[in-house]
Amino acid sequence: MSVDPIGVVPASLGFRQLRLRPKTLVQLSASGDGAAPEDWLFAAAIEGRGLMLAPVPGRKMGPMAKNARFLVQGFTGQYDFRFETGLLGVFDAPFHYALLGWPDRVDGRLVRQALRIRTLLPATLVGGEGPGGTGQRASIVDLSAAGALVETATPIGDVGTPARLVFTVEAEGERLQITAHAAVCHRRTLDHPVRERVGLSFRALPKPERLMLSLYLAKMAAELDP
Repeated sequence: MSVDPIGVVPASLGFRQLRLRPKTLVQLSASGDGAAPEDWLFAAAIEGRGLMLAPVPGRKMGPMAKNARFLVQGFTGQYDFRFETGLLGVFDAPFHYALLGWPDRVDGRLVRQALRIRTLLPATLVGGEGPGGTGQRASIVDLSAAGALVETATPIGDVGTPARLVFTVEAEGERLQITAHAAVCHRRTLDHPVRERVGLSFRALPKPERLMLSLYLAKMAAELDP
């Protein structure tokens, strides 16, 4: 059973309320076929007409049947969201993208009041207090100065479990490995494929790491919203 004391009951929201930023990672799966979802990047919205999704760099856009129905889901930094819509067409100019029908309403669940920065940072997640422990590969889905949302292949523990998150950021021409001592504050089990989405609350970071993390977050925010 997933545990998420921060989240609230899903509500019907207007699409614009999500405030999706370009390059936000979303997952697309054909409605009803049970296939694993594929990662896409949100590119742009055409008000009242459609949504432009681009393939993740390095992946080719496979064949898609016109008028096919898809489930779209993702996380904005504040909202977990999902909605169903139809494919309007596939285009290759000005870039390769799929155009999906405009969703008047979406199902959204407010996860955090404070906006986080969406990332695709590789990391190592270790459960427990001490310096030892076996780490597992993880991906940081979004990041703030106070915590992170992380996806892993296997569970790390229930709410309150201590953990360490190790990752590297780059800012001002420098790279720094950050070891963030944290605690699990919420978690969810996701399907297709099965994986864990874990919310971590950071404890106090050393000053050099806190400064570098702040610089990195500021750089990312500027790139997303120039």
